[in-house]
Amino acid sequence: MFGRFISAAVLAACTAAAQAGPIEFKFSYTGFFDKEADRFDPAAVIAGSFIADDVNQDGLFAANELLSFKHNNSNDYIGCGVGDQYFWKCTIERFGYRIGGPLKFSTTWSMTDVGYQIYSSTITGEEYVYNYRNAGGVQTRGLLWTGQTAFAISQVNAVPEPAPLALMALGAAGIGAARMRWRRRAA
Repeated sequence: MFGRFISAAVLAACTAAAQAGPIEFKFSYTGFFDKEADRFDPAAVIAGSFIADDVNQDGLFAANELLSFKHNNSNDYIGCGVGDQYFWKCTIERFGYRIGGPLKFSTTWSMTDVGYQIYSSTITGEEYVYNYRNAGGVQTRGLLWTGQTAFAISQVNAVPEPAPLALMALGAAGIGAARMRWRRRAA
């Protein structure tokens, strides 16, 4: 009986260790006041994803714990402007998410080329702005959060790290070996 308890505890500890680490989330905000159309647009969407690791185990995913962040078909804000993305400028001024709570972020990104300029900024709970300018003119989009703006978020998966996976396999093997010994003794 005691052996079963120890085996279950070891498996639980290994499983918990395997779940620690980076987690991927997908999020969306739906329904905004469209400034250009001067009306509420229930179909307007801001959507994206992020991968974060609660390194300090405080239950809050913070900006310094982000491994990836994208929204509205943008490049990844983490590593933006590096290598072949040198012409992109991205910033995440603020980021915070606690499971079960609201997602808050403030971002800007821009790109300037010979023929065009793009600028976008998002402050959750406030405003999303997009400006595209080229020789043919200017495109602008402005969305305001309202009381009708709906937030949805889902955890896509825990992104397991190799060491915890090995621990989980080792724990399962240990439990299997303990069960075989127990069956031999019982027989």
